[in-house]
Amino acid sequence: MKTKPLYSLIAILLALIPITYFGIKLTSPSNVTSQHQTIIFIHGYGSSASATNSLAKQTQQDLGIKNRLKIRINGHGKNNLENSEISNNGNIIQLEFTDKDTSEKDESKYIASVTKALKAKGIPAISLVGHSMGSNVALCYLETDNYSTNKYPTVHKLVTIAAPFNTGIDQPDDIRKQFKNNSIDSETKLPKLQDGNFKFFYKNKDNLSPILQILNIYGDVGDGTDGKISNFSSESLNLLINKEQQYIEMKVTGNQVQHSEIRTNPRVTKQVSKFLSNT
Repeated sequence: MKTKPLYSLIAILLALIPITYFGIKLTSPSNVTSQHQTIIFIHGYGSSASATNSLAKQTQQDLGIKNRLKIRINGHGKNNLENSEISNNGNIIQLEFTDKDTSEKDESKYIASVTKALKAKGIPAISLVGHSMGSNVALCYLETDNYSTNKYPTVHKLVTIAAPFNTGIDQPDDIRKQFKNNSIDSETKLPKLQDGNFKFFYKNKDNLSPILQILNIYGDVGDGTDGKISNFSSESLNLLINKEQQYIEMKVTGNQVQHSEIRTNPRVTKQVSKFLSNT
């Protein structure tokens, strides 16, 4: 578990004991209360909104947010937000991309249409929670500078779960296999192998808001992977943010930590709701 400067003392203390999971308490800006937050959940590639049910239900229960809805987005970016009830007292929004082959960049663009509409409906701030590719989509959205203008809600918190930030998925098969044994270059302090995602995120990391708080969660089934994504790939987020960023990295071991299972792991869903809460 790794932390940025604000949590250096905690990191030192925790290093003295064998622990992979602990409680996190971070606060939202004083003008946003727990039950008045709008939180958007983003599923992974080829999945659906139901994949974020456990996360959404736990957060709704713990934060006391009454309004929960699903926004469906088709392959052309059209969504049903206009016909959905949005509350100024808080919302749990589960996105569903109905075209399973929608690319990460298109998904981030389509999310921008949703968030812009939310701002027009009086929602000033949001938080994002992504699983697998949904994490990459959220980060792509946050690092696209034109989405950071006042036409869009401020993003206070980002949660990434089982994220493939540097897997080599856009590389030939023989190169992709090498990504499983990727390592840090001693001179550049960056991964020796970098895929298109990593290069984009690294190039645009200065677009991240300094007030953004990040929780990065990944599972280890015992071989340095979650059964699908290497821990090295998920941990790469640490290299894709700014030094002043409030960042917590959490590795979860034991039962129910496989790539698709971790999103329903009770320890994880509870931890996510704690991070999103300001109480």
